[in-house]
Amino acid sequence: MKITAAFPDLKLLFIFLLTVILTAACQTDEEARWWRGNMHTHTFWSDGDDFPEPVAGWYKENGYNFLVFTDHNILLETPVTGPVRAGHRLIDQELWQAFSGDHPALEKYVNLFGDENVDIRKDEEGNTLVRLKPLAEFRDEFEQHGEFLLIMGNEITDQQAVHLVAAYQDEVIPTVGGKPGERAAMMDEIVRRVDEYRERSGRNTWAVLAHPNFRWAITAEKMLEVENLRFFEVYNGHPSVYNEGDEYRASTERMWDIVLSMRLAGGNTNLLYGVATDDTHRYHGSGATPGRGWVMVRSTELTPGALLDAMDRGDFYSSTGVALNDVRFDGKRIEVDIEPVEGVTYTTEFIGTLSGSDMTSHPSVDGEGNEIENTTRVYSDDIGKVLAATNELSSGYTLTGEELYVRVKITSSADQLDRITGEVIGKQAAWTQPVAPGLVRVPGRYLD
Repeated sequence: MKITAAFPDLKLLFIFLLTVILTAACQTDEEARWWRGNMHTHTFWSDGDDFPEPVAGWYKENGYNFLVFTDHNILLETPVTGPVRAGHRLIDQELWQAFSGDHPALEKYVNLFGDENVDIRKDEEGNTLVRLKPLAEFRDEFEQHGEFLLIMGNEITDQQAVHLVAAYQDEVIPTVGGKPGERAAMMDEIVRRVDEYRERSGRNTWAVLAHPNFRWAITAEKMLEVENLRFFEVYNGHPSVYNEGDEYRASTERMWDIVLSMRLAGGNTNLLYGVATDDTHRYHGSGATPGRGWVMVRSTELTPGALLDAMDRGDFYSSTGVALNDVRFDGKRIEVDIEPVEGVTYTTEFIGTLSGSDMTSHPSVDGEGNEIENTTRVYSDDIGKVLAATNELSSGYTLTGEELYVRVKITSSADQLDRITGEVIGKQAAWTQPVAPGLVRVPGRYLD
């Protein structure tokens, strides 16, 4: 039977089809859930201090649903196609880690997996060599359908502290090289190369600018030169990346507001999304330890494609400890529901910039009035100001149409603790992704 025969009235046909579409959409929404993941992790394959298997085990045992391996300029594959670092040996296209003496990682590795499952040999100097297993050899031991997923990624580590992270790759994205004054051009080219890989491979991956304040390398103005940069690390757990800035240099949040404001005021609707990561290097002792920052991605499936598609449309938030039950935006009003912890209080801030705000800036200067080179400029307090604040667990903000964007930050009274040492490293927080008034969300952009 033809559908038009059952619905001779076209108006009734339209209502029927609309009902089917909305019903399907509601069912999809009901199936979606939050998945917790870390998108920046290092192992012995580059400059981490543990084997990838114990690293995968740590994240699985500590409530994560996915983990992206992002060793520097190398994939966890054989034959090895990336650079060989000091302490490594390349033998028959396989990567071996050298140990000159006792190492807690090696002892733990053998205890966890047994001598029969660890490939060990001695070199001519008497050093212990251990073969680093590629992801394909151990992923089945840790992955669990609908529970835990391992994803191949890469930190594209270029000169001049230009680092970008990408996930879901089967080849290394090559670096660019350049001089200190060419950082923006280097970032732009890496973003282009990742975009080209996405088009060629069909994998919806994209470049995430890592730790912009590492070595004070990247400014908001340099980020603005890269028009297609859509993700950056608003929080990176490495203690040497200066997320909070300092007396003279902007924090990563301040840079986020500057880029969003200047882009949208200039007509570029390519929103910048903020990611929180561990950038884990240390599983033994202090430093860049695991469990500091993560993303919560809302998706119907725990697959690389579904997770990256959700992040591509901004359906995720970043956290260092605060959990949200829900984040909603209907084109005009943004609402957040906090998952409470007994005895903990929360401050929710709706942050944005209004149309017509002062967009001028001047150089940052030191205490003697000298301009500080390669530093984000100083902008008006109109940029990224608090539009509303509350201590309620459920709250919202209705956009008036005057805002260029609005994002939400939730700060907890609870301490953020180092999961290895127990030391206090800050206050727990969460960041939602920016929204814009009266615009429809599509991957990465808002269109009229």
